[in-house]
Amino acid sequence: MNVADSELVESILKREGYCATQNMHAADAIFVNTCAIREHAEEKVHSRLGIFHKVKKERPEVIIGVLGCMAQNLKDELLENKPYIDIILGPDSYRSLPDIFSRKTKYNGNVVDTKLSRFEVYDDLFPSRKEGVNAWISIMRGCDKFCTFCIVPFTRGRERSRSVESIKQEAIEAVANGFVEVTLLGQNVNSYRHENRKFHHLLEEVASVSGLKRIRYTSPHPQDVTEELLSV
Repeated sequence: MNVADSELVESILKREGYCATQNMHAADAIFVNTCAIREHAEEKVHSRLGIFHKVKKERPEVIIGVLGCMAQNLKDELLENKPYIDIILGPDSYRSLPDIFSRKTKYNGNVVDTKLSRFEVYDDLFPSRKEGVNAWISIMRGCDKFCTFCIVPFTRGRERSRSVESIKQEAIEAVANGFVEVTLLGQNVNSYRHENRKFHHLLEEVASVSGLKRIRYTSPHPQDVTEELLSV
């Protein structure tokens, strides 16, 4: 899911004329897209931020940003312990990045936007993908299960789904760009529902895309497995 979100962020910035680089020493901005589910993932983020802090010391004008679930969950800790971080954005705030960049040229303080949305699904934005076989397609965001061991509803918000038409169009474009497989993504992917259409309807539509050889999806919840899904 973080791969899909990173591709989405890249797409948003490319629309505004920015380009990606793998060389952090040449970058004007460096982002870490984070996960808050696993402790080891958080430890890796802290380690990477230490490296980026050194870059910031050498080039104070570089913008350092933390995106995603860890930003949502640990924003206060990050602000207190890592004041060199310029931008902290939750997973529903990526659209604001270009505006934040323009504000940063006039304002030197931290910018924090971690407001969760009941509606944001980035339905009109398609990711910027590298070449490959599999295309990750996010079909929904958030989760309503509130399992005792899981923080997702608090870091990614409540469930909301993209339209079938938008998801199918993204699959069509992925195939046109050389991808032969798609993986449909959701925190609880088979609870997908948009208007009166459910997950099995979506699978049927995506399966009709010409040239698509394989469909995967993750992660399903046993509670939402239906006879209709099993029959697709």
